[in-house]
Amino acid sequence: MSIVVDWLDADKKIIYYDFPAQWTWDDLYSAMTQVKDMMATVPYNVYVVIDYEKSKGIPPGALTQLRVGTMKASPNWGGGVFIGVSALVKTLLNTFTTINKKLGERYSIAKDREDALAIIERWRTNEAKRLT
Repeated sequence: MSIVVDWLDADKKIIYYDFPAQWTWDDLYSAMTQVKDMMATVPYNVYVVIDYEKSKGIPPGALTQLRVGTMKASPNWGGGVFIGVSALVKTLLNTFTTINKKLGERYSIAKDREDALAIIERWRTNEAKRLT
């Protein structure tokens, strides 16, 4: 089963990644290509919610893959919020955001979808302030 991606809202401002129990880096890169194509259809920043609730783990090489994936992101990618992550994934994300402070500013961890949407709203507000 592959990673499913779709717009979370009718305004096309948030994309939702739904990870299955088992997945590979190839699955993720395929999903990222689809997301890049989706983001290319809009002229503004798009944020993503990355749902790991069903995922049973993460393949080896996570820190490297997270960095590579972030570097390949669309120019209008605003940031990503993870939900449903395990203690291991939280540790990996915290390590990544510490090592790569500039890239790490574009990630957050939320307790659920509602919390993720609140984080994205704060990012949007800060983005709007920077543009004025």
